[in-house]
Amino acid sequence: MTSRKADIPLNSRLTAYVSREQGAAELQVSPSSWDEMVEYGQLPPPLRLGRYGTILRWRWADVDKRLCKDETGAHVGDEQPFFRERTSGATKDIKRDAA
Repeated sequence: MTSRKADIPLNSRLTAYVSREQGAAELQVSPSSWDEMVEYGQLPPPLRLGRYGTILRWRWADVDKRLCKDETGAHVGDEQPFFRERTSGATKDIKRDAA
């Protein structure tokens, strides 16, 4: 049974390795959204622990690192992505006809 993300208690400091539910709660997404993010490469694949490899955990540092990359794979610092200059697309000097 999947826990509701609002019902998952989080410590004030997140552990180094998180479960699917803990990670999803930290990002404030559903566990199924977490699974989709892993499937599409937005999050790293899990580590398999235990004798049979059935325990799945994500190293939070790897999750954070993956989320801090932009679409080109470059590390994004503390700047806001909304204020970066455009690297492609139309130029600013295009004038439009009045409607």
